[in-house]
Amino acid sequence: MDRSQKEAFLKDFTDQVATAQAMAVMSFNKLSVEQMTSFRLGLRKQGVRVKVVKNTLARRVLNETPLKGLSDNFTGPTLVAYSDGDAVVAAKAICEWLGKEGFDLNVKGGSALGQVMSPAQITALSRLPGKNELFVGFLWALKSAPTQFLYALQDTPRKLGYALGALKDQKEKASA
Repeated sequence: MDRSQKEAFLKDFTDQVATAQAMAVMSFNKLSVEQMTSFRLGLRKQGVRVKVVKNTLARRVLNETPLKGLSDNFTGPTLVAYSDGDAVVAAKAICEWLGKEGFDLNVKGGSALGQVMSPAQITALSRLPGKNELFVGFLWALKSAPTQFLYALQDTPRKLGYALGALKDQKEKASA
């Protein structure tokens, strides 16, 4: 890379780190081109971008951000997976690939919502429900009480009708 390419990379990577809601720093060893391509495409479908970075340039970018603690993870072959969408969805997507057989990927560290995280914390984050799941659960809870109230209102006249029908049958049997 010449100087102008490095400056362009620094500006681009700085912008991406600033807008990223979630980021994972990973080491990759012995991945074939096909595996790396499927990894990138699989994550891209879920809104996560993957970039192999030069360690010194990445450290320079991270030392100017609140994520300084991540700069220690940039040793050896390193790639960065980041997303400006839901942090939980990104963590789930990354952890899903970590468990696949034949993929020699290791999470060194990461960040979510501006906080530096350990690999264990990223795994724990991947087990949480995402924003969409939380919204659905919240809306279901909001809908539940009025629905039960309406069923209760509907049920009372029905029970009254059954009681009146039974009373009518009882009177008819008594008069017959």
